[in-house]
Amino acid sequence: MFAVSIPVVALIVAGRHFLALIRSLRLNRFGLAFLALLAIACLTGLVAAVGAVWFGYGVAHSKKELSDDLLLVLITGLPFYGAAYGLWRFAGHLQERMRSLVV
Repeated sequence: MFAVSIPVVALIVAGRHFLALIRSLRLNRFGLAFLALLAIACLTGLVAAVGAVWFGYGVAHSKKELSDDLLLVLITGLPFYGAAYGLWRFAGHLQERMRSLVV
């Protein structure tokens, strides 16, 4: 369940930034569009980093115990979910700025 939630959360947050990107391009606000694109790039890099850690853990030839699994979740899950929440809030901030520009 945890392994599936990471890409799902990444797609949802990236989708919100993509919608903000499209809306900012329609308003000719290229600075906001760049920030939305940068947020998508940061989220993609974070998913790649988490995937690299998981791949390295999966192919490791060591004795794996429950504490190792919990440590992996702690190392990859907490930073990812923290960054995803921050980027979600940032997308809301971008959308709010665009709403204030339209009115």
